Amino acid sequence: MTAQPAPAGARQFPAGSKESLLQAVEQELAAFPQLVVERSSKTDLEIKSVLADAHWGVGKKKVEYSACLLAKETERKVVFWEMIKETGAGMGVFGGFKVEKYKSDGSTRSGTVREAGYGPGGKIIDYNWDYAQTRSIVEGVVRAGGWKFTTSLLKGKATY
Repeated sequence: MTAQPAPAGARQFPAGSKESLLQAVEQELAAFPQLVVERSSKTDLEIKSVLADAHWGVGKKKVEYSACLLAKETERKVVFWEMIKETGAGMGVFGGFKVEKYKSDGSTRSGTVREAGYGPGGKIIDYNWDYAQTRSIVEGVVRAGGWKFTTSLLKGKATY
């Protein structure tokens, strides 16, 4: 599965309230069915995607992308946090590869993760993810709405 949204286009959103900004982000991300975007009591928007969910006779592995967005209306600023989480049990895949290239500049992680793996019945894991793509869509909408955009490596800064 390739779960990679394309960068935001030239689409412009009018400056406005927090609610109109959140609706604009939801509308833009709706074009990517692999992303689940939900309102939350912990933050303003949660964005999720299951990149891989593989089970084979002697093991399993799940890879999930998570992000959250907190819009601070008085500051007209959005704080964005994201991560990829892997969980698994049992024996690993029998063959394959994983390549992860990234850099951090203090508050933003950029890079790609690509993994393919094989089990007894053939290919069981196959995903490719680019951190910058989802973030750039959200950032484009936020800036087009006249708001500031910041990222955080700490989830608590993007939650209530």
